Amino acid sequence: MTACGFNIINFTIYLGFILQSSHGFEVIQPQSQTVNPDGSASVTCEHNADVQTVEDVGLKGISLTDNSVKQLLCRKGKKDCKNITMLEENPKKWLFIILNIGPTAMNMKYECEFTVKISDLETTKTGTPTILLPGRKEVPCVPHPTPPPASHQLRWIIIGLLALIFLYSCVITSFYISLRCCNREPENCTYVEMRKAPQPRNQPMDIYG
Repeated sequence: MTACGFNIINFTIYLGFILQSSHGFEVIQPQSQTVNPDGSASVTCEHNADVQTVEDVGLKGISLTDNSVKQLLCRKGKKDCKNITMLEENPKKWLFIILNIGPTAMNMKYECEFTVKISDLETTKTGTPTILLPGRKEVPCVPHPTPPPASHQLRWIIIGLLALIFLYSCVITSFYISLRCCNREPENCTYVEMRKAPQPRNQPMDIYG
């Protein structure tokens, strides 16, 4: 091999390395995400490409049991993303909010995908899929029932009520009897004659008479 041919090979390898480095970038996303009590979770998708815009960004769902089973859940410009809301924080960071998470969504992992244009060449990269972890469910606050009074307390309460009723009955009966006595007819009353006191035998004489 001549020196000229050797230099051409080295230049080709170097040029390929330069092109690959300039077009390469990474997609960053969390390893796992905990589901919120309201049944939602968010997956953050970021890239480190030296660009100000992205050609496309999307979120794919991958089966936990079969990595070959993939489906596009949401992407840039798609308006009918079912149970997913997509927000752009900045050109390098996008947020996918997954809503109404059920058993089907828990059995999937979520992969971010970016397509960017560098030197008029479009490059697509994906991140390491994010898995969802079950969170703690909200327990409704149930007020504790008031314990019933003890048996002896209940007995004394009943005795007190009965005594009060008996006292009230006695008062009503006494008032009724007094009212009947005052309303009797006059002929039914007994008359007693009051006698005058006797005069003294030896009355003092009037010395002036």
